[in-house]
Amino acid sequence: MAHNIVITPFAHNDEYEAYAWYEQQRTGLGDELLKELENAYQKIANNPDHYSFIDEKKELRDFLLHRFPYLIVFRIKNSVVEIISVHHAKKYPSKKYGESGK
Repeated sequence: MAHNIVITPFAHNDEYEAYAWYEQQRTGLGDELLKELENAYQKIANNPDHYSFIDEKKELRDFLLHRFPYLIVFRIKNSVVEIISVHHAKKYPSKKYGESGK
């Protein structure tokens, strides 16, 4: 049974910035990124416990996109998968995860 996905405002902003950058590079590339994100969200929703913890408190997990160098940071909260951040894996390796991720 798939979990529900909730995308935080912080993560929505990350998505928008990435989308806008890729669209500047080539029209339609931002849409391809969004499609890959949707596929990743579905994989996460179907099996969120499969992904490794990335913090000492064992709350946050991550998923690396295959085609684009982006990490999706999420946590499971009351049977809901909360997407905390979608950030460039190389540009922001130590990015903060917004208020909901602290």
